[in-house]
Amino acid sequence: MAQPHTAKLEALGFCGADDSVNPRLLALIGQNYPLVEWGVLFRPDKEGTPRYASKEWVARLSQILKDNNSLGTTVRLAAHLCGSHVNDFLSSSSDASSAAAIDGFLVQLYDWGFRRVQVNATAVNGVYTEKLGEGMTLQSFLRTVGAHPKLEFIVQKNDETEPLWSSLMKNGQLPENIVFLHDESKGTGKEVTGGWPTDPQFIATSRKVVGFAGGIKPSNVKSVAESALQACVASSGNNFWIDMESGVRTMLLHPDGSKEDIFDLAKCYNCIDIICDAGLMDHP
Repeated sequence: MAQPHTAKLEALGFCGADDSVNPRLLALIGQNYPLVEWGVLFRPDKEGTPRYASKEWVARLSQILKDNNSLGTTVRLAAHLCGSHVNDFLSSSSDASSAAAIDGFLVQLYDWGFRRVQVNATAVNGVYTEKLGEGMTLQSFLRTVGAHPKLEFIVQKNDETEPLWSSLMKNGQLPENIVFLHDESKGTGKEVTGGWPTDPQFIATSRKVVGFAGGIKPSNVKSVAESALQACVASSGNNFWIDMESGVRTMLLHPDGSKEDIFDLAKCYNCIDIICDAGLMDHP
């Protein structure tokens, strides 16, 4: 008797890793849990502030991972582009300086060890969204994706980015290195209502993969992962990932009354433990 179709968790993403956490801890966790994907937000006007790591911190993380690569374990890194990086990305066909800037940065990301790049083309992420539906924007997106075939590009799919992703769909066959993330939250921690989308047109690449994000945290990660699996199967997908940002942050109150917004590895590990208990990934 044929086994019923199911889907497999491809990555468990934690976005917003920043200078508040020792990068060696990310290496230790990533080496022991190969499905964990550390997401780093890149927005030049906010570099070095909470959620946005400094270049020095990223370079240190990269060196630690390169030094540890001799162990045979590759730690997953995803770059989440915001602000001027996205503006350059989406204007690279019409502006030579934008093309040079984004191409140079993507080469740097690859050298640092990033293999996936999420394009956060929303106003809350500091992006000019007025021209998302224009032909030149589509041309720029496809030019940049085509110029960097070793990277996988994640399209953040939500109502605001509809002009971009709908034009991608209408353009025909997508490049193999484009995938989609259902994310109405846009990094704000807003939970999904009404269930995850199950439209099969967003199942991308030969891996038949799709991502889900929005309001995920330790208290709901099990139910979210299970419903994401069901949505992936309903979409005829084989693989899925989930990603969280606001749900793994904590505001510390120091004795002097000051506050510190940190990337909370305790919350990240709680999610890992819960997902392992659910049978979606394994403890070492």
